[in-house]
Amino acid sequence: MSVRPFTEPKFSLLSVHFSAVGKTRNLVLLKLGCGSGYRISELLALRVPDVWTGTEVARELTIARRNLKGGRGAYHRSVRGRWVPIAEPVREAIREPLAKVGSDNPDRALFSTTQVHGEPMDRSAVFRVLTESCRRCGIDTTRISTHSLRKTFVGRIYKASNHDLIATQRIVGHTSPATTARYLETDSAQPDLLMLAVAA
Repeated sequence: MSVRPFTEPKFSLLSVHFSAVGKTRNLVLLKLGCGSGYRISELLALRVPDVWTGTEVARELTIARRNLKGGRGAYHRSVRGRWVPIAEPVREAIREPLAKVGSDNPDRALFSTTQVHGEPMDRSAVFRVLTESCRRCGIDTTRISTHSLRKTFVGRIYKASNHDLIATQRIVGHTSPATTARYLETDSAQPDLLMLAVAA
């Protein structure tokens, strides 16, 4: 069973929830995950200096090759670092937690645990945050996982590109458009409507 992305109303519900309970770290995780398309392992590898120039939140973000999928494997030389611009709403969300934790520790993880100062969360902790928050917001947790963040981004890009599969593939860094297509959930009635429109 494939992972389900967040719809925009559900994304808004989670954003409001994290803001209301003061969970700024979780809000940044949600916004950056759904706004950059980075995989969860790539997000958790981020350190404060990756998003902080020393005076302001960076306007672009680069994940080093070693932290990308396949960046440490046998074919790591074929993997390139991935650069993305940071949208202003995401930059705004990052400012508050940086103001709270400070930016003078270059080793501090952007998404650090509350138990161990400066150490990054792990994938299971992010999964618990997402599913528990979904339950509190009345969102069905079936097929929700850490990968829901990336799938949400792919769906947003596909929609913004006017359903251009190739452009979406290039933006999200897939090697094949077939991989990108698997990320996109289609309403079961949509193919029938398209065929009827062509037939008419």
